[in-house]
This record gives sequence, structure tokens and C-alpha cells, in this order.
Amino acid sequence: MEEDKNEEKVDLSQLSNLDFAPDWNNKYANDNQQRSKHEPRRRERQKESRSRKNDLPKRYDSQFTNKFKITVSPDNKILDTLKKGIKKSGISYSLEEINAAIINKKDRLKITIENLKNQDSFYITKFDNSVFDTKLNAVKHIIDKGLKHVVDITETVGESPNGNFKNILKCTATQILLPPKNFHDFEAIIKTHLVENNIKFSYDKYVESLQLVEDELTISEWKNKPLKKLVYTTKELNNKRTFNKIDGIQRYISSVETNEFIKTNNIVNIEGDNIDRLGTNLRDFISNFLKTTYQWKKDLFFNILINFKKSGFYIFKYGPKSFLFASGPKHKPIEITKISENCVKIVNIIQSNKSVKILTILSQSEQIELDKKQILIELKWLVKEGYIREFSDGTVSC
Repeated sequence: MEEDKNEEKVDLSQLSNLDFAPDWNNKYANDNQQRSKHEPRRRERQKESRSRKNDLPKRYDSQFTNKFKITVSPDNKILDTLKKGIKKSGISYSLEEINAAIINKKDRLKITIENLKNQDSFYITKFDNSVFDTKLNAVKHIIDKGLKHVVDITETVGESPNGNFKNILKCTATQILLPPKNFHDFEAIIKTHLVENNIKFSYDKYVESLQLVEDELTISEWKNKPLKKLVYTTKELNNKRTFNKIDGIQRYISSVETNEFIKTNNIVNIEGDNIDRLGTNLRDFISNFLKTTYQWKKDLFFNILINFKKSGFYIFKYGPKSFLFASGPKHKPIEITKISENCVKIVNIIQSNKSVKILTILSQSEQIELDKKQILIELKWLVKEGYIREFSDGTVSC
């Protein structure tokens, strides 16, 4: 008991910024009254929730609405860190607080997407594990972002433009001069330009955006410069293939049926902060699902409840609304003969009030002839032994 009393104050910085962590060093340093977090904050959240629901459409419609099953669970590493911190502190937290701490940060969530209708319907690019709902979109992503993982790119000097040109085109993004639309291989040149310069426009939209150049001097200077030509060679050890056009590489990637470039699966697991790895359609669907549906939050609550029970936490009801709380040490009745005289003084104050703020106990330090530091040490021991319960709003009860 003496060893526990003299150890350093509990530091829950290991909770990785989980916002409700208590700080025994600073929490009770002054006599400012602290507002209860249980009832008032719950009422505020209920009002916010009702307000959000009124602003949302009655139903979120999507091409994926009845196709996918979405399951949201807490990230196990975060949850394990959370449980260790709570057990170390001995503080009792409401499951609502714990659930909110997980929900409020996407990186604390794990999302499982299961296709209910088709097997192997998710297409996952091997070079960065991005997920798409169609193979075409997966191939396009490889072309846009992962081309260097498929082919070696060599730049060569092509022929100079030959002919009479009344006008040419200019890229408004790069200011690079490009051939007119009637130039041979115009489409291949433009698609190569889009990939090489990481321009996100579709081919048709980009062509519409090109600026017309009719200045004779500018056209003459462009004609005198050889066109740049890119050669793409596959990375295969044997039977290497060479392509002069992006379209050829796209057909090549699409034709390979093995897992060389694209994996397939019926179930995808992603961390909440990796939603950007989903293709646009899937990403929008998951983002709207998290914003517009509430059942997943209820399911997450019960997931956390079961997890805490299996981990040996003591679950109990407390307060006028009988909220569920989780505590590391199991509550045990006070036996006066087993606690120190100083602890008895503190317990008497708590028992006479049923529940009391720690600040109130500290304010009576002179009456019970204990300094505030000693009170905090005794309180900490009583909490960790399970004789009293402390809550995150600074209330203690027997």
C-alpha cells in the first residue's frame, strides 16, 4: 500500500490523444468547479444529433446501397491502448465517452466492406493497395499513379512536325505547345501528355480546355523542334513488350489475368483514415454512409461493451439515467480495519454525501488535518484498490 501511495501520479499520455484522459498532476490543482460530463453533455449530444438528422435526406440512395454490407469496428491497437490506460488509472469511464472517443477520429475505426452479390468484385491495385469497384477504374489508377511499377519509360527524340499548320494548341496547365487536332497520333500524344504531367482531366474535357495558338512565329518555332517520344517497356524478365502508346499499356494490364498488377477479393478491410485509398465511387459511398446512418454507431457501442467485458473490465450502471460504465478494478465494500486512518477520514466524507467532487474533499483538508497532496495520494490508492470509484468529471463515490 505504501509503495502505491508514493509512486508518480498517473500519466495517461499513452492513450494517444484520446481526449478524455484524466491528469492527476493538474486536474485538481485549483478550486474551480467542474461541470458534470455525464448528464449535460449527453443532452447536448442528443440535441446535436436531432439537429443533424433533420438536415439529412430521408434516405441515402446509391448504386451500392443494397449491394454492400458495411461493418465498422474499433481499431484493436487503439482499443488496447485505451484499455491499458483505463486499467492503469482505475478511473471509471462511461461507455458513451469511450464510444465517442473512438467515433470522433477516423483513424480509430476499422471498416469492412463486403459485396453481397458478386464474388471477387473488388479490384485492388498491388502497388498501393487502392480499392476499386471496376477493373477499368483499377487499370486507370495504375496508368495515372503506378505506371513506373509496370513499365520502364524511355524518352527518345521523334521527328519534327512536317506540314503547313494554321494553328496549334497550348496546354493551359503546363504552357507546353501541342499539335492540332488533325495531327496524326494526336490522341496518343495527348494521353501521354496527361499521364506524364499528372493532369486529372478526362481526355475529352482536356482537349476542350486547350488554347488555340495562331501566331505564325510561335507555330514556326514549334515546327522546328523534334517531338518528344516516350517508349514503354514492360518489366518482365522474359518476353519483354514495348509500347509507343498509353492505350497499348492499358490493354496489356487489362489482359493480364494473374495477380501481377491487380488482386481481387469479395471483402475489403481498411482503416478509417485510409478511405482515400478507395476509388471515387466507393469513397463517396462510405463517406456518406458514415455521415448519414446511425446504426453503425450503436453497433460500435455494443462491440466495445463486449470487448471490455471479455477483457475483464467491471461493467456497472451509475447515475440517475443508469449509464453503463467500465472500470478496471471491481468494486469492493470498504472494511475499515483494512484501510489507513487517513483513508477512513476521506471515506467518511464520501459516505456522508453518497458522491462528492474531489475538489470538495480537497477544500476540507484543514478539517481532516491532511494536506491536499496527501489526500490525492490516498484517493488514488482507494480508487485503484476498488474501494471507491472515481469518474471522469472528478466525482467519487463509495
